[in-house]
Amino acid sequence: MIKRVGLWAFIVAGIAVAAWGVVSWASPSTSCRGIEMGPGDTCEYSSLTNERGGKVQRYEDRIAVAREQAPFAVAAGLGMVAFGAVLARRPAVTEPETSGRR
Repeated sequence: MIKRVGLWAFIVAGIAVAAWGVVSWASPSTSCRGIEMGPGDTCEYSSLTNERGGKVQRYEDRIAVAREQAPFAVAAGLGMVAFGAVLARRPAVTEPETSGRR
């Protein structure tokens, strides 16, 4: 019973991942160091040591990357749903009854 509940939770999680991917694909958003970016904004790359690298990325570039990556989230979510559904549809395996004899 607990395994079945776990499988259904896995399926629901897959649906959530796929839905998040669809929303991100349809309406992506991006930020630069925690500040929401808008059309025309730019963001300078920073290194781990906070040295300026001189590389600048535009809002449009970041949105394009987000839209390219969203289909992978959708595919992963649908894969989770399919995998969970296949396992949930399998008949439950029961332990064979053993007698007290050896």
